[in-house]
Amino acid sequence: MMAEHAEAVLVLNAGSSSVKFSLYTDVRDDARPRLRGQIEGLQGSPTFIARNAEDLVVHEEKWSDAGALSHGDATARLLEFLNRELATTPLGAVGHRVVHGGREFTVPVKVDPGVMTALERLIPLAPLHQAHNIAPMRVIAARAPALPQVACFDTAFHRTQPPVAQAFALPSAITERGVLRYGFHGLSYEYIAWALPDFDAAAARGRVVVAHLGNGASLCAMKEGASVATTMGFTPLDGLMMGTRGGSLDPGVILYLIDELGMDARAIETLLYKESGLLGVSGISSDMRTLLASDLPQARAAIDLFVYRFRREL
Repeated sequence: MMAEHAEAVLVLNAGSSSVKFSLYTDVRDDARPRLRGQIEGLQGSPTFIARNAEDLVVHEEKWSDAGALSHGDATARLLEFLNRELATTPLGAVGHRVVHGGREFTVPVKVDPGVMTALERLIPLAPLHQAHNIAPMRVIAARAPALPQVACFDTAFHRTQPPVAQAFALPSAITERGVLRYGFHGLSYEYIAWALPDFDAAAARGRVVVAHLGNGASLCAMKEGASVATTMGFTPLDGLMMGTRGGSLDPGVILYLIDELGMDARAIETLLYKESGLLGVSGISSDMRTLLASDLPQARAAIDLFVYRFRREL
């Protein structure tokens, strides 16, 4: 999807507190990015680090007294850095990872004002991510309106699931508002489905369960390379226990938190997204490596629960 004669493609992943990037000047399947890195810590004390194809640090910058940096401002600073690095090499296209495509966006699309407006309507479905995904698009459109931008969706890979796998047992009036099991990590699973035939062609043609394990974790069941089921549902909170998310939870627990502890929606949101999972159970860390290195019993309890929940979901 590069513009004619273009020599560089920028890929952006704007997360909740970072803007990650890879810059390609060679778009062969096995090409390594010419530059990659991230501006992270946007909510306070931002840092910018970039590495070259040999994994050597070529740029490092810190704004310890700058306070919070918006995703738009981070994108602007990144573009200034890339313009210096590219010099006379033209940038031909930008690709964006977008968390939520809803029911409408099932394949990558070229970004235009209408697409951005449609993506903004999906913010209530992914309030901690979607707005951040859109912010770089608007900055780039303002600075380089002729530069093609393409949005790729984390939910799109799972739209091959049968309707019964996407449905909740809720009244149709709620379902029709878009309350469905969407699934996430689709770009990761799509890549694995694409690459698996090179490693095990027979498995790729059959039934495979793929694990996406990190601070966010999920499983995807594939049949002939297509998603048929996944552990995440309406939001990335569902399914496996994760770094700071608890995974599947009896909805009655939410009612208890409201009625007995007096928690409001925002307090519950913070609990479920940022204070549960490995961090919540252990009280030590959300990082499995830290827990594995610990001799404390609560670290072992968190690991054991993670393994149990993984096996149960599998």
